[in-house]
Amino acid sequence: MDKILAKAIIDLQVPFFGESLKNKGDSRSCLFRARRLLSSPKILEHVGQRIAKIASTQCKAKVLMGVVSSGLPWAAAASIYSGLPMMYVRKKLELHMSNQMIEGIPPKDKKVILIDDLLFAGESKNEFLKILKNEGYRVTDIIVVMDRQLQRKKDGPRIQDKWNLKLHSLITMTEIVQYMKEVKTINNKQLISLQKDYQRFDRWDQIIF
Repeated sequence: MDKILAKAIIDLQVPFFGESLKNKGDSRSCLFRARRLLSSPKILEHVGQRIAKIASTQCKAKVLMGVVSSGLPWAAAASIYSGLPMMYVRKKLELHMSNQMIEGIPPKDKKVILIDDLLFAGESKNEFLKILKNEGYRVTDIIVVMDRQLQRKKDGPRIQDKWNLKLHSLITMTEIVQYMKEVKTINNKQLISLQKDYQRFDRWDQIIF
């Protein structure tokens, strides 16, 4: 477990317990406000260095592809620490900004590493992967800061299996809850609500908190 990252997630109050309508009807008891991590320069450095190491040593591609908008700062930080070039992909055209879905200089082989802050159930990642495929890119790896481990069997294969890529996460929900229990920042009511959330669907990761 990355305890530096786990501590920052708790100290910066990334998990928010309370009824949330933003989670698309899934895991409604706990919202993750992932962008709060950006407020800590030390965590920007720490996460950037961790992503950089994974990208440089464990991934097949040599270009970082941040997703708009949450993946951009992490991809930029990782680019600085790894020396790997960075690009980014939009979910939709913003004609007042550009007529391109993808910005940056593409590698000759068009192989890239997708970077984002959070993996929820995988819907948004699938959208970005479709866009990149349509543009002729091949995503070999995805690196996320946090994996909520919510991928549902009803949605089809896991994203890493569907797209034949490798998924890397700096920390998982299992580890975050383990840390919260260690430092006593989650109560029984919150834990029970979270357990019910994860039992609501048949998931690829069978989580028992």
